[in-house]
Amino acid sequence: MIIELKLRGHILDSLVLSKLLDQIEALDVDCYTKEVKIGPKRQDLSEAVFVIESDDEAKIAQALELAKKQGATEI
Repeated sequence: MIIELKLRGHILDSLVLSKLLDQIEALDVDCYTKEVKIGPKRQDLSEAVFVIESDDEAKIAQALELAKKQGATEI
């Protein structure tokens, strides 16, 4: 199963993206960023599209729960 997610906000300076990807990988779910748009100014928001992938539906569900708690949405 492959799911694409989008995360938007101050995801780089707050380390939200990095921590989230580490947590997902700790579940033994493959994940990688597909696209990152960095806000040009400190106050601007950044956006990342990332992919999670696993044959284990329970692990995917856990990964989705973690991602959604951080504000990620499925696309």
